[in-house]
Amino acid sequence: MTCLNSGNIIENIVEKTNSRVVRTKVGSVEVSRRMVNDDALVGYEENGGFMFGNHNHVRDGAMTLALMLDLLSKSQLDLSQNIKNLPPSFTTKTKIECSLEKSKIVISELLKEFPDSNTSDGIKIQVDKDNWVMIRPSGTEPIIRIYGESNSQQNLDSLISNFVEKTKSILA
Repeated sequence: MTCLNSGNIIENIVEKTNSRVVRTKVGSVEVSRRMVNDDALVGYEENGGFMFGNHNHVRDGAMTLALMLDLLSKSQLDLSQNIKNLPPSFTTKTKIECSLEKSKIVISELLKEFPDSNTSDGIKIQVDKDNWVMIRPSGTEPIIRIYGESNSQQNLDSLISNFVEKTKSILA
């Protein structure tokens, strides 16, 4: 169980475990509620928070540390070697001042250009297999957040720059 704005690396890892990934709206509360409804084993939020269905349906850093140490104790590799075995993934987020009303206009305009996008929480545009951007209004402040993922830092920088400019152009 994870948010729409979490990286696709999760699918790459989970597909090897005969499990499935379910995506929710952004926020630990959304993940936690859905975990309870679906009796999910693990939840993850883009900001690094892990939740464990067998233990507690809220972010739990101590349990995350304990499970990581258990994993490392059973592995022939150290932490840095385990990380090197993961597929490359680069993510970022930025923000632009924007009222809720104007954010709706941004999403509407982007949907015209990218009609196959996921609009369950803002708009998530899957540019290709390795690149996506998500634009959504903050639920707590007058800003619009822009998230992205790519398989290289250079591609990610270009992707985010492109969508920041698109967003600013719509707002102008």
